[in-house]
Amino acid sequence: MPWHPRCNLLGPRSNVSLKRGAPMKMTMTRVVGTLVALTISIPAVAHSQERLGVATTVVGPVTITHVAASPAPLKFKDDVLLNDRVTTGDNGFARMLLGGKAIVTARERSIITITEVPGVSTIDLVSGRISVAVDKSRVRPGEVVEIKTPNAISGIRGTIVVAEVNGGVSTITVLRGLVDVYRRDPVTGNAVGRATPVSVRESVTVKAGVLPARPQPISADRAHKLAKDFTPPVRPVSPASTMPVADEVTRATDLIGTLTGGTPAAGVGTPVTGGAPATTSTKATTTSTLAPTTMLTPTTTLTPTTTLTPLPTISTLPTISTVPTTPIVPKVVQPPLTVPILPGNTLLR
Repeated sequence: MPWHPRCNLLGPRSNVSLKRGAPMKMTMTRVVGTLVALTISIPAVAHSQERLGVATTVVGPVTITHVAASPAPLKFKDDVLLNDRVTTGDNGFARMLLGGKAIVTARERSIITITEVPGVSTIDLVSGRISVAVDKSRVRPGEVVEIKTPNAISGIRGTIVVAEVNGGVSTITVLRGLVDVYRRDPVTGNAVGRATPVSVRESVTVKAGVLPARPQPISADRAHKLAKDFTPPVRPVSPASTMPVADEVTRATDLIGTLTGGTPAAGVGTPVTGGAPATTSTKATTTSTLAPTTMLTPTTTLTPTTTLTPLPTISTLPTISTVPTTPIVPKVVQPPLTVPILPGNTLLR
């Protein structure tokens, strides 16, 4: 008996294999393999989506690119995730709080990528200018925050550092604290060679793969200008609202005040610290002005001037409106002599 045409496509062996259940075993193998692949991929996706921080200030064109996603505008209180890429455009400005311990501020035309492994948080500056302020009191033992540029690496703990990348030149400036700067191997991306210690109001420039052994000092005016460059161009959004990010914003504000509060004459953070005392001083002035105004409350004793309300009794002067009673003058004209003369005229009869 001839095979059915569709059966001929499979052939006799396929018919035997169906009886033996081989395709069923193959199907189960594929299902198990798929499940294993999903099980492996899910933690990877979750790991790549780990939340590292939050955007506390965003001004101008700023975009954020998540893993395997297109660039999207970065907005206030947006989450910053692991391996995110943040790009600021012309006149762009972004400030992010990372893990409650570091504040990263990016100026215009900057590109940074934020990564983290156990014990090390890394801000990779591709181009542009950033400042990184780390609160040492919030850094656990063994933790470190790294700034990586194309040719330099610096590890910071409880310091304020400005990093600038322009072409193949990297400049690291310390506004507070002390950091060790290493040359970065262009192949492995790791730190190599001897470190150059950079202290407060000092700067080191790495160019053509050469790291100077000693940093160069900068003036107080230069340090003050750098600190001013990384202050928000507009007033930050008040964290007094009840948004979930309010605690993060408050923590960032407190952290900025703490980090810049004890700044030396370099002027680091003076715009911030200048703001806090200003608020307290305005409170003092307002209370002082309120006190004299209460002193002026005796002017309310001038309410006796309301006793001058008798003057409105002079409103009785409107009774002089009786002057219109001067139409009695027409009564003077009343003698219409012609009227009595006319009725007495016999000629009219």
